[in-house]
Order: sequence, then C-alpha cells, then structure tokens
Amino acid sequence: MTAHTLIAYYSMSGHTRSLAHEIRNATGAELEEIREPQPRHGFGGVVRALFDAVARRTPPILATSHDPADYELLVIGGPVWAGRMAAPVRTYAQRYGTQAPHVAFFCTEGGRGADTAFADLERLCQKPPDATLVVDAAHLPIVEHAVPLSSFTSKLGASVH
Repeated sequence: MTAHTLIAYYSMSGHTRSLAHEIRNATGAELEEIREPQPRHGFGGVVRALFDAVARRTPPILATSHDPADYELLVIGGPVWAGRMAAPVRTYAQRYGTQAPHVAFFCTEGGRGADTAFADLERLCQKPPDATLVVDAAHLPIVEHAVPLSSFTSKLGASVH
C-alpha cells in the first residue's frame, strides 16, 4: 500500500497525530501533516479553532510536500471541533480532495460530530469515502480502538488493489 496511499492529517493536541501514525504503521502509507502559518496554541488557539469550525472557515495552510494526485488513495484526518471537522482539514480537502481517485476519512472527537465532519469532507472531495474511522475521547488508548483501526486499515488495503 505504501506507494499508493497518502495520509494527510491535522492535529492540535496530538491525539489525531498519534492516530495518523498508527494508521501509517499498519499500512506503510506516506504521511503529510497539514500545517498552518499561525499555529493554534493556548486559550486563544482554542477559541480561534472553535470559531473557525462553527463558521466553516478555510484558513490558510502551508504548502504540502506530497502531491495527492500521485496517489491512488488519499486518507484525510483531523479532530472534530464544535461538531465539525477542524478548519485546516477543510482547507486541505477543498484544495486537494479531488486529486486522488479514492478517499478515506478518520477523526478524533470528544463525543459527537463525526457524521457532520465526514459529510463535509465528502462534499469537498466530491466523492464518498472508501472507509471511515472515528475514535472518541473514551477510546484514545490503542487498546480501546485496535479493532476498529484494524477494520479501517483492511478497507484501505482493499481500496488500492
């Protein structure tokens, strides 16, 4: 799956970063961190994150090092903020989501919003995902989400063959 799959993710707290690395370790895919010119830190960063999510903003992101058009499968992930996908992920999906033939989505969330976030990503990517994975706050330790992770990565493997 290595040469065919790109995992693009955004993480503010580190939870989604950990999940992205778990997916990469299971698949051998390439990894691309979605980065912003003005990182979100502290209370101000949280407030800005919530505002951007509720307003469905597409804030600027830094240039990527991988071209999604070079991959068969683009796996996009991020945290859910205020019941919506993190704004930097929305920017990435709007800019690059149509470039790969197949997409899959994953997210971390406090408790709700994954369905809305995935619907938003599907609209931006202009195609349904081949697979989705949601890991909520209660299931962040790997032992708590190992089975859904395995199911998700199995579907990713089927997407590129």
